[in-house]
Amino acid sequence: MDLKEKYKNLNVSLTKLLKSSPKLLILGIGENRMGDDGAGVYITWELWQKWEKNTKIEIINGGITPEERLSEIIDFQPELVLIVDVVDLKKPSGTVEIFEEDKMLNYLPISSHSLPLPVFINRIKMGCPYSLEIKLVGICPYSLEFLDHFKLYQEDLWNLDMKEDNPNIPFYSFNLTKEMEKVCIELIDVLNGALKLYY
Repeated sequence: MDLKEKYKNLNVSLTKLLKSSPKLLILGIGENRMGDDGAGVYITWELWQKWEKNTKIEIINGGITPEERLSEIIDFQPELVLIVDVVDLKKPSGTVEIFEEDKMLNYLPISSHSLPLPVFINRIKMGCPYSLEIKLVGICPYSLEFLDHFKLYQEDLWNLDMKEDNPNIPFYSFNLTKEMEKVCIELIDVLNGALKLYY
């Protein structure tokens, strides 16, 4: 099965959302050391490296404390926010779905975020006084095993000063299962394809 068919519903949703080329914020949330919970950060990091110079797109690694990036989000004044995170869908691992804001409460992210997602979304909306669409791209994990040891992400390329200067650079190495890494690579491909059409 090709990616267009596998992610048909996501592609249809992305086409509807992006066809007017809105100011787009993509926010990845997750804990790299907690198995597949780092999927949202993995996806946004790969997208950021490709799209960071596009003035209509802002891509943010929110980690487990996305509220620390709130001022950047509000300064950007997005028209559409896509939150990418691992959620408990009660469906097979690797399932990907996109949710309307009012459905997010039924599928709350399962990582240990410091601030509940609905509260964080309300803070974004308070800072953006116009019609703002917010969607959740939810991914069902294979494993959420927390490492008892960890290493820093690509220390040979990104030192601590660089990571402090650019919070989009992952701090810890990813601990994704092979299955989730494959799903993430597919989603990056799908998202890149949609962005190329409209930006």
